[in-house]
Amino acid sequence: MFINSFGSLNAANMDFSIDVFLRQSWHDPRLVLPGPRERVAITNPQMLARLWKPDTYFSNMKDGDIHRVSMPNVLYRIYKTGDVLYSMRLTLRLSCHMEFREYPLDSQVCGVHVTSYANTDDLVRYRWLADRPIDLPEALEIAQFDLLGFSANETSHVYVTGNFSGLLAEFKLRRQSGYHVLQTYVPTVLIVIVSWVSFWLDPNAVPGRVTLGVTTLLTLTTLASGIRASLPPVSYVKAIDVWIGTCMILVFSALMEFTVVNWLFNKKVTHHGQSSFKIRKSVSFFTIL
Repeated sequence: MFINSFGSLNAANMDFSIDVFLRQSWHDPRLVLPGPRERVAITNPQMLARLWKPDTYFSNMKDGDIHRVSMPNVLYRIYKTGDVLYSMRLTLRLSCHMEFREYPLDSQVCGVHVTSYANTDDLVRYRWLADRPIDLPEALEIAQFDLLGFSANETSHVYVTGNFSGLLAEFKLRRQSGYHVLQTYVPTVLIVIVSWVSFWLDPNAVPGRVTLGVTTLLTLTTLASGIRASLPPVSYVKAIDVWIGTCMILVFSALMEFTVVNWLFNKKVTHHGQSSFKIRKSVSFFTIL
């Protein structure tokens, strides 16, 4: 299997897309070539349809397509010894169970499950190529992710219809933090700092301080809603939830601080006003006497 390119990972739908060259080979003694020819490529669609091919499918596939521009990207090559190479170019969208507890500093493991649909393991058994089971281009890039490594294993599936041989290619991916630092962490830190500006405002500037506190709180809520929209609804707490929750507590605390300070300030002013009134009343009384 040659990985031509990786598409983006869709966290909301828990899937990813991949462009691969699926290469399968087997030995068929009925196809031994007579004469001096070393190999022959079958390009006639009618002849290709009559030759035996394994019924390989991807068990975790959501959608897929065989490339047909400018002609079907399929190769069926027969060697003199009876060995057959069957290669095709596919674009697949595969499901991938993702874990978001450490999001956006998380790592994911996504796999490609290959097996036979109708032939049990006593008829067709899958094996990886021993020396190079998976080929990757040197300049492989994945949007927002780094490829940490991959593994190739043989699997066995037991169903009611029988035991089936299969293959599993797993890719370990780590999410890049640069995007989320600029789009999430820096804006939320700035919003918290802006909310703290109210500490240096005059306690009598009630409209300005209230507007500043409410605006920063609403801005943080809008930012959190955008982050949640890009993720599937899960029942556990994510790392980003802890961060956003902490920022909301800090912003709300700044708003509550102003409320307490304003109440204490008004209470102090009222107390001094009552004292002054009592003193003026006493002075006036003694003056009359």
